[in-house]
Amino acid sequence: MVSPGLYANPGTRFFSIDALDVDRVLPPPPTQNSPEEKNDKSYLKYAAAAATDNQKLLGIAASRDSVFDYSRTLGLWFNPRILPKTAALFAKVTHEANDAINKAKNHFRRQRPSTWQAMDALDLKDGYCYPSGHTTRAYVWAKLLANAFPDERKPLDTQARQKAWYRVILGRHYPSDVRAGKIFGTFLAAQLLKNPAFIRDWSDACAEMRRAREETIPPSTFHP
Repeated sequence: MVSPGLYANPGTRFFSIDALDVDRVLPPPPTQNSPEEKNDKSYLKYAAAAATDNQKLLGIAASRDSVFDYSRTLGLWFNPRILPKTAALFAKVTHEANDAINKAKNHFRRQRPSTWQAMDALDLKDGYCYPSGHTTRAYVWAKLLANAFPDERKPLDTQARQKAWYRVILGRHYPSDVRAGKIFGTFLAAQLLKNPAFIRDWSDACAEMRRAREETIPPSTFHP
C-alpha cells in the first residue's frame, strides 16, 4: 500500500512522509451533496443531540489527547515519569503520525462541519477534517500498545473507539472522518511494526513497559 521507498534514513525518521501514497490507503471522503455526505451530516446532528452532558465532558477531556491517556486502560503505571524511553519513542511516533495526518488532510481538503465553529479554544484550529487526527493518533497508539500487551487488545481497542466517537458527538468530525482515522491509524502502526529501526527502539520501550507493569500489577490479574 506504499511505495518501496517508504522507509527513510533510520537515523532521522521511521518512514518517509513523501513516499506515503494516501490514495492507496484511504478512500476519498463523501463528495458534496452526495447521499453519503447527507447521511454523514444527519448522523452527526443526531449524535450531538443524543449525547449526554457527561459524554460531552468526557469528550472534551479526551480531546487533550496523549498516548498516556491509555493509563485508563493499562493502569497508573503507564505514565511518562517512570517510562522515559517509552515517552521519548511515542513523542517521535506522534510527530511522524501528525505529519502523515497533515499530508492526508491537505490531500483530501475536506471542509470541517459547521459545528466545528462551536468548539473551545483548545480545538479551534485551521485545517481540514479528513481523516480525523485524534482518531488516527488513537489507533496508532492503541495498535502499538496492543502489540506490546496482546492481553489488553480488546480494552485498548474499546478506548480508541471511544476517543473516535467523542469527535462525532462533540461535532468536531463527521462519522466518515473517524472511520478514515481508524483505517489510517491502523495502517501507520502496521508500517512502524515493519520498520527495523522502529523495532529496535520499540523492543527497549516494551521491556521498560512490561517491567513497570509487572512491578505494579500481579501477573495473575492480567486479562486472559
